[in-house]
Amino acid sequence: MSDLKKLVPEDLSKSDSAAFIQNYINKWAYNEAFYQQAINYLTEEELDIIKELDAYKKELLSYKFQARLINEKLDTTITDDQIETYYNANSQNFLLKNNIVKVLYVKTPANIPNLSKLKKLCYSTNPKDAEQLKSMCIQYANNYFMNDNTWLMYDDLKKEINQLKEIPDYNIQNGKIFEFTDAMSFYFLKIIEVKSKNTLSPLNFEKNNIKNMLINQRKQLLINSIKKDFFDKAKTNKELEIYN
Repeated sequence: MSDLKKLVPEDLSKSDSAAFIQNYINKWAYNEAFYQQAINYLTEEELDIIKELDAYKKELLSYKFQARLINEKLDTTITDDQIETYYNANSQNFLLKNNIVKVLYVKTPANIPNLSKLKKLCYSTNPKDAEQLKSMCIQYANNYFMNDNTWLMYDDLKKEINQLKEIPDYNIQNGKIFEFTDAMSFYFLKIIEVKSKNTLSPLNFEKNNIKNMLINQRKQLLINSIKKDFFDKAKTNKELEIYN
């Protein structure tokens, strides 16, 4: 009863309190009956879970200690030179699994004012026109992408522009321009550059992946080094003895 009193919310009426207590008791009894059957059914070996609990405790505490050590001691600074060196030394591991592209992409409602002007700006290579295009996109576009230094997954563009699904991938070439219009929207897409699957992935596309790889390598080296230090210290201090 003392346990139940702590569980029952204070603002409940007597009838609601009684219902709450009865529900709690039923749930407890339901689980307890199942547990008792488990005790009767399982073998003594299966019932002995001390070893499993000890193993789990060691694993959990070791993981927490490892995470603390990594947080305190790991140097996560990775330079561009280190990334490039790793990329050059492991280029065979950076083959593209999918096509990637650099693009100029604009999607607007089909009925915006000055649509013809927006199209003209899309085709222009004048930097001043690019600023004007960006201004129009901010004002009218549902979506747009104007960063020609960033690679995108071509399959993601297909999700954005359904009409691209009807175009064979071999038609996606550097400099290719597409215009699409449906009942709701106008789409403009210029393919600035293409990298096809099974070719070498560009360094700037792999930069974050390589950084994470290098950090993970450092983590493993750090933990291995710390474990060895603890092991050697335990032997030196005679806290550990290995019997042959």
